Amino acid sequence: MTPNDRPSSARAAEILRAALSAVEANGIPAATGSDATALAGTLQRIAAACPGELAVSVRPAVPLSPADTPLHQAVPPHPHPAHTETAHADPAHAGAAHTGTATGPSGTNSAPAASSPTNSARMGTDTDPADTSSAPAPPSPTGTAHTHLSDPGHSDTGAVSGGSLTGEEVFAALAWNEDVEMPLASVGKLLLLAEVARGVDGGTLDPEEPVRLHEDDYCGGSGLLTGLSARTWTVGDLALLTAAVSDNTATNALLRHVGLDRVNAGARALGLTRTRLLDRIREPRGPEHPPAFAVGTARELAGLVAGAAGWQRVMRGWMLANTDHGLVPALVRHDPEGRRLANKTGTDDGVRSDAGIIGSVAYAVLACGPAGSDAGLARAVRQAGALVIAASGTLP
Repeated sequence: MTPNDRPSSARAAEILRAALSAVEANGIPAATGSDATALAGTLQRIAAACPGELAVSVRPAVPLSPADTPLHQAVPPHPHPAHTETAHADPAHAGAAHTGTATGPSGTNSAPAASSPTNSARMGTDTDPADTSSAPAPPSPTGTAHTHLSDPGHSDTGAVSGGSLTGEEVFAALAWNEDVEMPLASVGKLLLLAEVARGVDGGTLDPEEPVRLHEDDYCGGSGLLTGLSARTWTVGDLALLTAAVSDNTATNALLRHVGLDRVNAGARALGLTRTRLLDRIREPRGPEHPPAFAVGTARELAGLVAGAAGWQRVMRGWMLANTDHGLVPALVRHDPEGRRLANKTGTDDGVRSDAGIIGSVAYAVLACGPAGSDAGLARAVRQAGALVIAASGTLP
């Protein structure tokens, strides 16, 4: 986008007014004005009304492009190994298959300490387990939002007066609890997708390599593989199923093939110090298991999806196929086919989360709370998402 393509002051104000109206229509009085101060004030009200903890982070992103294409759409048709039933022995891999007793890697909490929930919310499948007695109480709000941003381009009344919002204003206004470690539900699958994409891009993983499903890979909750007959799928197939329909069985098979330790080592190599996988997907998750599938921070997740290196383009291609647009984009008009949105959602009892790219903005919006708070958590994520998506329309 050239400087001449920058949204006008009037258009920026119009976009933000529409988002604030959408938030207000869903139960939160919006702060007055149409600039960054109104964004920050409204986000603060959304967080205060959330029945648990809310975390939001946004940053600039390289917009999606035709280069971000799922691999199966980028290569000529070929005979599909999923339709053969010949047994395939998964090769030995540097990341050994996980046995189900892993804990987070040591030394991962080197980031500045932040008040965080206990991370004991049960997760790992996209269903609501019947036993919710172990869900945590809602954490105490610790977020800080900017309630005023001094900038000569804005009048004291809060109206946009000197041009559209700058990225710095938007990113500061939409920062809340960025470094609080929270349970992620299936958003944690982004770590697995990132490591697989790194392997594909680096030549250490073949997207066409067949992986035969094991009995203990099968898991209830989200996905399609529990209802499909084929028992062998390629690495690329499993990644696409993980991204598109959050398939828990595909996730378990892919995680077994790559190795949990390798996934976490890859995350650390990318600079993620507080975002990690703790276990495989389980249904149900019992007291003898790690308390969550994955934990992490909004800041680190937004950074994970923001760039456009070769491996990130591979991952973004899978994320473009995601079918769940019911959280961050839910309250704002958007075109699911328009290639402006690539995301991954996570849903579990007491957890609602979404991370991805919209336009030129990368975002992560996370919420967790006590059992029975799911409707309120989803409402908070959607309301914050309205601000994120509207802000993306005001930036070059």
